[in-house]
Amino acid sequence: MAFTARISEKLSSWVPSTASWTGIMGGFLSALSITAIVAAEPQYKEYTVSHRQREFFEVTFDAKRVSVKVFLAQKALSYSCARDEIVKTMTGVRLSDSVRFDAEGLVFGEHTYPYSEISDARITDTGDGTVITFLVSSDTSARAARTRPSNRVEFSDDVVIEEDDFVRGMVLCVTGDVEVDGEVNRDVIALFGDIYLGPGAVARGDVVCMSGRIDLSRDASVYGQTIQGRKTRGLRAHRLRHKEKSLSLTGSSKYNRVDGATPLGGVRFDDHDSLLPSLWAIGGYAFASERSRYNFGLEQTLWRQRPLTISGSFFRRLASEDDWLLSDRENLVFTLLVTEDYKDYYESEGGSVSLAFKPYRALTASAMYEFERTKWLEAHPHLWSLFGGDKLFRENFSCVDMSFRQHSATEIDTTESATLSGRVEFDTRAEDDPFERSAWHATGEIEWSSPDLNSYFDYRRYTIAVRRYQRTHRHAMLLLRALYGGSDGYLPMYKRFYLGGLGTLYGYRHKEFMGSRFWMATVEYRVDFPRTDLAASISWDVGQIANDASLDRRAEVKHSLGLAAYVGKDARIILSKRLDRSFDDDPTIYVRFDHVF
Repeated sequence: MAFTARISEKLSSWVPSTASWTGIMGGFLSALSITAIVAAEPQYKEYTVSHRQREFFEVTFDAKRVSVKVFLAQKALSYSCARDEIVKTMTGVRLSDSVRFDAEGLVFGEHTYPYSEISDARITDTGDGTVITFLVSSDTSARAARTRPSNRVEFSDDVVIEEDDFVRGMVLCVTGDVEVDGEVNRDVIALFGDIYLGPGAVARGDVVCMSGRIDLSRDASVYGQTIQGRKTRGLRAHRLRHKEKSLSLTGSSKYNRVDGATPLGGVRFDDHDSLLPSLWAIGGYAFASERSRYNFGLEQTLWRQRPLTISGSFFRRLASEDDWLLSDRENLVFTLLVTEDYKDYYESEGGSVSLAFKPYRALTASAMYEFERTKWLEAHPHLWSLFGGDKLFRENFSCVDMSFRQHSATEIDTTESATLSGRVEFDTRAEDDPFERSAWHATGEIEWSSPDLNSYFDYRRYTIAVRRYQRTHRHAMLLLRALYGGSDGYLPMYKRFYLGGLGTLYGYRHKEFMGSRFWMATVEYRVDFPRTDLAASISWDVGQIANDASLDRRAEVKHSLGLAAYVGKDARIILSKRLDRSFDDDPTIYVRFDHVF
């Protein structure tokens, strides 16, 4: 069972270069000079829709719904659906079986409206939503085609406007992202992707991102409105005031069976323009373990266009390698309510330096060096919980054999660890709801510890996890997960892998199996009930783990079968049964209030 309570607007003006004249060279020469300057300077006029353009199709959206309208010869047809009914596939975006955006254009029933015929767009705010009306030229002559504004229109490929580029018309991208470092004379529109305006970028129309987000650099300029996803921000001025620096007080509290109640407080400084480093100093006291806790650190952005940051910290913390099973917030509720603390802990005191890079919206890479002195801490079984009754909290690492646990406790108390680690994450899930659309989520991590780094240990530890969220139709999703973890050398107890229970093999005892290498997979089929926040699923978990041995036939493969009922995005009740034996195999009930897959 488990539970959990889940760029800044930076914009300044664009100022065109001007020429100054200090002398008079004569009437005729002066007139020629002025004429040349005027001709060289870009001329920007207030845009008005030409009578030679007519309505082609229209997209309307608000916080909850998206509508499409097409214009036929004598009438207009429209279709509307909720945002969570939209399905993004490998070939396009489907609103229904007969309404979709594909590589050729908008398909509405038997009609196709090619993107290549779009001549311009008109963006209006009705109060109830935002309307993007795409226009088509009524004049199909060769002359009209030659004089049509030079638009940049793409379906799935990202649109990149380089620093020295100038787009005379509009920019439209259907499923890809838009990056502007140069100048766009009309609107910038991304229907199902994100928009980034870099330093010095200029958008002389509106910037509209229907389903994604808009990232504005401090030195970019927007002359119209920005309309982002589910909300609109009016930015009619040439210059946007960027966010100010902030100094804030922070406060929180932790509670677990090792540290007990741990109130924390501190101060944090943030420069939202990323020119100065962010700084924080947080400290507190753990009453049960009678240990101070602190974290001092800083983070500096080195490159904003493709976020590159460097950070460092000094700390004394209660650490756990079980964060991938459940969050601290989810664990806290069950600690407070039912005397269940599902994590195992050790104290870590030291420092770290890390570098993080986000070259693309869905991709993040990081590297870190960390040095720590570790300390073994005993659990406090008699700590308070609301509905615990006479139940006691379990010992720290109680899932491990007593003799190995005693040896490891001494090892933790007498060793120092230094590691180099790297991590890569690829995540295309919707930020608010992982079940909203088909998506990938993959991570890869490697950790190296060696005496060459002044570490007591000598090992390499690596993990790979791949998850696929596949929409099969509007109300059903197939969830696939594959994980692998391995190591070379000797792993200390707190760095080993554990399977069983929460987040791994449901139906088995929590962290029932320990090993130095493992693999596991999950297949889950989830069905949403229309017009409700309810869903149901059936799942199959399978895995294998070996301790200081190879994954061969001697390591038994474990299976379990489960049923789950979802309420909302995260809350669920799971009933699961192990399938590896016919005794002591009663089904187990789990309650989760956080999405972990």
